[in-house]
Amino acid sequence: MFKLTIRTPYETLFNGDAEALQFASEEGELGIHEDHADLTASVNFTHIIVEEDNKQETYLARRGTFLFNNETNEATFLLAYCEKESEVDYKTVEEYIAHLEKQLEDGSNLSSFQLLYLKGEKLAVEEQMKDK
Repeated sequence: MFKLTIRTPYETLFNGDAEALQFASEEGELGIHEDHADLTASVNFTHIIVEEDNKQETYLARRGTFLFNNETNEATFLLAYCEKESEVDYKTVEEYIAHLEKQLEDGSNLSSFQLLYLKGEKLAVEEQMKDK
């Protein structure tokens, strides 16, 4: 077992012990278990699969960082967005994609950073929708 925290700027979605963890980072697919080596990874979009007490919960996550500290046996996700997959309202996600597309079309008042952010956000949300 290791301590796992999954948090966004708005809430902590998970804070407890986990047996195993699976997710995709910018570096590839990762599986995390107790006493994993120190690790820092970037996350664009991923399913986070948490195994605890003989059950499994899946979260959808976008834009963030994963850290594993071997000394303390703790894993932490710091994410811009994360939600339990079972609680995602896909109609709202489709509306969000439409909003992003409108912002990109009307992008004359946006900085290059804002345009880049919106394009990345749109790609991440579209990736989330591929499974549905």
